[in-house]
Amino acid sequence: MSLLQTTLNETLEALPANGIAQLSALIDPDWIEQALQATGRASIRRRKLPAQHAVWLVIGLALFRQMPLWQVVQEMALTLDGQELPVPSASVQARQRLGPEPLAHLFELLTQAWGRAHPVHEQTLRVLAVDGVVWSAPESVDNRQVLGSGQTQYGPQPWPMVRAVCLLDTDSHELLDAQLGDYGCGELTLASGLRGLDHSITLFDRAYFSASFLLTWSQAGEQRHWLMRAKDNLRYEVAQTLGEGDWLIRMPVSPRARKLHTELPSHWQARLIEVSAGGKIRRIITSMLDLQRFAAASLAQLYRQRWEIELGFREIKQSLQQGQAVLRSKQPELVRQEIWGILIAHTLLRRWMRLMAQHAGVEPTRISFHTARHAIVGTINAVHLARTGTLPALLQQLLKQARYFVLPPRRSGRSFPREVKRSRSKFPTKKMPVST
Repeated sequence: MSLLQTTLNETLEALPANGIAQLSALIDPDWIEQALQATGRASIRRRKLPAQHAVWLVIGLALFRQMPLWQVVQEMALTLDGQELPVPSASVQARQRLGPEPLAHLFELLTQAWGRAHPVHEQTLRVLAVDGVVWSAPESVDNRQVLGSGQTQYGPQPWPMVRAVCLLDTDSHELLDAQLGDYGCGELTLASGLRGLDHSITLFDRAYFSASFLLTWSQAGEQRHWLMRAKDNLRYEVAQTLGEGDWLIRMPVSPRARKLHTELPSHWQARLIEVSAGGKIRRIITSMLDLQRFAAASLAQLYRQRWEIELGFREIKQSLQQGQAVLRSKQPELVRQEIWGILIAHTLLRRWMRLMAQHAGVEPTRISFHTARHAIVGTINAVHLARTGTLPALLQQLLKQARYFVLPPRRSGRSFPREVKRSRSKFPTKKMPVST
């Protein structure tokens, strides 16, 4: 261990003053070292791209989506001792040596220190949302075999796919946890590995309705409530009428679930709320049974916040990834590594947008993600051309300019209907001709 620490110290001392050392203004280098050591990936040999630089390279691939790998190394000044730019294969080898585990560990450290530890509103229950998202990976034999893909009536989907389930704070759009799996791994299975939060209300889609999952979720800590839309074929009996359109219900646990989880009871209880919205009857089911604290109308209205996680995914896939439908990596381990880098990059940007919102005196979701991303990434992009200490000063200047990134208040009464944007036909999409 002493040899390892000595090597790490020598590496840090050799960092160019206006290069990666400045990036400590974004992420504490100790957290990166901790992630590398915890996963056994710290560099022992003195390489042009040591492990600490490789971590920043993966994050940079997300921040600079349109740049090739070698240019990301150049833009972030990631070479050791100011050496000349290594050949692209050196960057690929550095990523292969690193693997996905340090990035997953670093993501956990960052979310624990930032989003999970600091709620936007201190005195109320935190409102969280859980949902799944899918990324397409480049076509390769390994990606196809290991990651898998969906199936349509015309055959397999054109790209291998990775599935993720994320936990997001609806007040700040900060990611609090995530689990990755291949495409064949179900969302409910991945969601069971998420770390919930005490004193919170988590909004779920109907696909997460499971007695085992929801009971485990609510019993894993103190006041871990859940709320979701009720399924149309929900089986229940009314145990108590709490008010108009408001009941305490008793539901059977399926024999299959009790066989898999012998600790489950034969029946379990929840609260069913029925409201009229847009001329239709909507049913909400929840673990929040306290009538004085949780009024039926406010709970039904609260479910609208589940859409915030969809907006969070749009930030990641449309703005951060600039609408690029397919990832870069052609090896399964590097695909997972790249996704963890994307999640870290989003967490990093959202953290600075949270600080900008505090400086402007508005809610974090009032800061435009698209314009703030351009400003923050542009600041990082100029690091290797600037003098020592410039990045922290530029970030502070960005905080002072926060009012220019504030969006107008959201319009009330908006709805978010589900619409199909891309046809899944076997025929290619017709493109408009480019005029000369």
